[in-house]
Amino acid sequence: MPHAADNRTLKHGCIVMASGVGARFGGNKLMAELCGAPLVGHVVRATDDLFSRRVVVTRHADVAALCETLGAQVILHDEPCRNDTVRLGMEAMDGCDTVTFVQGDQPLIRPASIVALLRAAERDAAGAARRDAADVVGCDAVGAALADTAEGGVAEDYAMELDAVECDVDAAAGCDAAESDVAGAAKHDAVGCNVAESDVARIWRTSFGGVPGAPVLFPSWAFDELRSLPRGKGGGFVAKAHAECVRTIEVSSEWELFDVDTRDDLEQLQTHVARCGSAGLPR
Repeated sequence: MPHAADNRTLKHGCIVMASGVGARFGGNKLMAELCGAPLVGHVVRATDDLFSRRVVVTRHADVAALCETLGAQVILHDEPCRNDTVRLGMEAMDGCDTVTFVQGDQPLIRPASIVALLRAAERDAAGAARRDAADVVGCDAVGAALADTAEGGVAEDYAMELDAVECDVDAAAGCDAAESDVAGAAKHDAVGCNVAESDVARIWRTSFGGVPGAPVLFPSWAFDELRSLPRGKGGGFVAKAHAECVRTIEVSSEWELFDVDTRDDLEQLQTHVARCGSAGLPR
């Protein structure tokens, strides 16, 4: 059974971020084992069959070799900064409508949580399609009415009334956008109120207990910013810059978003999995 959203209309891409040097861990943490498999291996398996394009970006040859055996496309590089990793990954996302960033050190992330992000983006796209269809119908109706009034010799008066209506719509759009806390999203859409109504082009990220984390899904309007991040910055920089466009989806457990930075973190994760058995692993 496929994991991804039914009746998918978007082409989804995935970048697995696996370039950390593991300074706090004291080595390449991504190859540290949890339940007999490297951390990054669990992450790659969690993303299987969900995306049209998927790439693992790493500076570690052993990570590259492992991920290739797991069927993932790999970019092996020696660039120094996090923004370099993002840029290299984005170069492999041609043709994608969304890109989801998944961290290589979050081994308990569940496929179902990633699918929830994809489904949210699909709902946004469906809302945009309904809005566009409504706009076409509305324009056709206005055109027909204008033609009818022209026959009666009052086309000029009708056009003046139409201008007044458009001014009212513009005012309402600004008000609606402010009230719905998506005012900034209006610049990505023709009319601000439509952003609120159709949930167009939001950034979706996972969270637990109201605290946002990764994975994070970005719509296509954010791609140029992701390709040109400031030195040392990652996708979070773009999410913070467009906070009004960010929405979150709660995951089932805090352990899904638990990332391994130190050896103590790994021991804590191993203890959790040992206590929970197979129920502690993503599925």
